[in-house]
Amino acid sequence: MSHFDPQTLQIVVAAVVAGTLLLQVILLIVILFGVRKAAAAVREDLNEIRDSVTPLINQTHELLVRVGPKIESTTDDLAAFTHSLREQTNNVEATVTEISERARHQAGRVDFMLTSALDKVDRAGAIVNNTVTIPLRQVTGILAAVRAVVENLRAPQAPAPKPPAKGSQGDSGMFI
Repeated sequence: MSHFDPQTLQIVVAAVVAGTLLLQVILLIVILFGVRKAAAAVREDLNEIRDSVTPLINQTHELLVRVGPKIESTTDDLAAFTHSLREQTNNVEATVTEISERARHQAGRVDFMLTSALDKVDRAGAIVNNTVTIPLRQVTGILAAVRAVVENLRAPQAPAPKPPAKGSQGDSGMFI
């Protein structure tokens, strides 16, 4: 093997390092062009997206600007409506409670009136029974007695029954 001179060895190493550096520079330039191309493509895509989304955002903003006061007005109206509905519900509840109390009071009055009326009818029936039916029964009893006496007097007199003969065979065991 031949020995190289240190100066030649240094030139070869420097050439290899220079070649490597040159290769790195070329590689970096290729990467730079690739990145520029990708950045341009991304920029174009962003511009397309911005162009398509910007009108939508503007329309949404305009819609919100137009509808915002209406929404606020509607929520205010809804709040007023619920407040009014709550007041009316409270009024209806108070009215129903009052009507219920009045109906309960009237039912008590009607019950008292019917009870007292039925008690009076019962007392009147007892009085009628005592003043009319008892004397009527007595009169009916007297009339029945008079009728019995009259019928008895009108009836023809039947002959007196004959006394039974002594020694008849069928009557010997009977004794009254």
